[in-house]
Amino acid sequence: MSVYISKTLKDTEKIATEFATRIKPGDTVALIGDLGAGKTAFVQALCKQFGIKEYVNSPTFTIINEYKSNIGKINHIDFYRINHSDELIEIGIDEYFNDTDITLIEWANLFADVLPKSYFKIKIELRDDDRRIEITHD
Repeated sequence: MSVYISKTLKDTEKIATEFATRIKPGDTVALIGDLGAGKTAFVQALCKQFGIKEYVNSPTFTIINEYKSNIGKINHIDFYRINHSDELIEIGIDEYFNDTDITLIEWANLFADVLPKSYFKIKIELRDDDRRIEITHD
């Protein structure tokens, strides 16, 4: 487990940049945190590290955004508006857990039952003056 303290957006970007060196195609990253904690900012910094030049926004309403990066496809998924894990099964969530893509999931804790057996978990806790970012691998 790695624990970081972020006092600014730049700190969060630096942490994401370092984390980007640890992931590869086939990895799933589950991001957990309250509204405004910095999940999307973390994803934006990751995507930038993989050469994505287009604007990366949270797929809250589209559920899934796909980006072509310099190492393959990056899937950015948001579970926030999903009501039941059956909805994820219906859209073929399993297809996003493969050996060629990196899959980043915001609000992953809402439907942990559909996650692959092994994944990185990034928990971002918004505190008074900073954010605590905990990274583990399950």
